Amino acid sequence: MDLFKKKLLCAPIAGITETVFRTLCRKHGADIVLSEMVSAEGIRHNAKNTTALIRYNKEERPIGIQLFGADPEHLAYAAQYVEEHALPDFIDLNSGCPVPKVVKKNGGAALMKDPKLFKNILHHMVKAVQTPVTVKIRSGWYKHDWIDIELAKIAEGCGVAALTLHPRSKTMGFSGHSFWERIALVKQAVNIPVIGNGDITEPHHALEMLTQTGCDSVMIGRGIYGNPWIFNQIKQLRAGKAPTYPSLQERLETALLHLEAYKLEWGEKHASREMKRHVAWYIKGMPGAANVRDRIFRVNNTEELKAVIHEINGILKDKTAHLY
Repeated sequence: MDLFKKKLLCAPIAGITETVFRTLCRKHGADIVLSEMVSAEGIRHNAKNTTALIRYNKEERPIGIQLFGADPEHLAYAAQYVEEHALPDFIDLNSGCPVPKVVKKNGGAALMKDPKLFKNILHHMVKAVQTPVTVKIRSGWYKHDWIDIELAKIAEGCGVAALTLHPRSKTMGFSGHSFWERIALVKQAVNIPVIGNGDITEPHHALEMLTQTGCDSVMIGRGIYGNPWIFNQIKQLRAGKAPTYPSLQERLETALLHLEAYKLEWGEKHASREMKRHVAWYIKGMPGAANVRDRIFRVNNTEELKAVIHEINGILKDKTAHLY
């Protein structure tokens, strides 16, 4: 499917890739974005916090809504609900999340321990909707006990449109380096598009993954933290140009814009809590950042958070002034 070929995808990350940050990533070159993980059980019970996660704006398209759960019929219902109420470009099943609160409910990476259930879920989801269904997996539960090829073939047999592989085991979490060679093996084993994911924190990493694995597209996760510019940087490299990096001033301006947009979308209380880590990522490595980092996580409201950003800006201007 052409939608998943030669594309740069913004990974679905709980608490990070909500609508405001997804829009920023699209602005800076992401070809496709995905929602945060959405609970099939939450949709089934019409939980307000859950259904809010499927909201997006038209500038984000193409977009996928990612579901997680462990009951085939409930996931099929959730897929139908998402198709009807959100009209996404595709619906993704998370079969790779290693977070304990997801796994203990037999969702996310837990599905890798039960290929029959994995198959049953995908069969029900694909049958339930007209929207393309995709799936994201890890390479296995235990390191070197890989089942990614088996799962990829099951997914292809169920009629999924594409598969994303993060080639670590569940037990690895995000430690060590991912085994990119697994992406190449899965790509050789199936005919559907394979999207590579894992350890792309610099623009050149994406080109290296594409070259080494032959994957159709690349998904970027932790490399986007405080860095929505990475997508355009990859595209510049791919075009044979030197990547353009934002100035320190542009990073601060983006942090302020992000904060204001987040507050407008989610409200003061949510913004004052959730934007702290984003601001910390935006100012990482800047002169004076180390001295205010602790204060970032002690602020009580968005005005105090803005004050920290302005303080860093003042330090930058002061250092610049001393150059003349």
